[in-house]
Amino acid sequence: MIKAALFDLDGTLLNRDASVASFIAEQYERLRPSLGHIPKALYKERLTELDQRGYVWKDKVYAQLIQEFQIERVAMEFLLED
Repeated sequence: MIKAALFDLDGTLLNRDASVASFIAEQYERLRPSLGHIPKALYKERLTELDQRGYVWKDKVYAQLIQEFQIERVAMEFLLED
């Protein structure tokens, strides 16, 4: 039986901004061979902008990144799964 439910509204329990920033930095490093032509700060900045604090579907975010930065060595589906 469920006795309580917790909701994290506005980053009270989890700092979403810090978590996303950490993920983006780690993703960039993991995929540096495919993303290395993009400055890391620019990749992080643009992905964060396109994400709109989680309100945009990630397939759309990654498809836009691939188009803007002419990413050829990694597919949108791979980025999405990552």
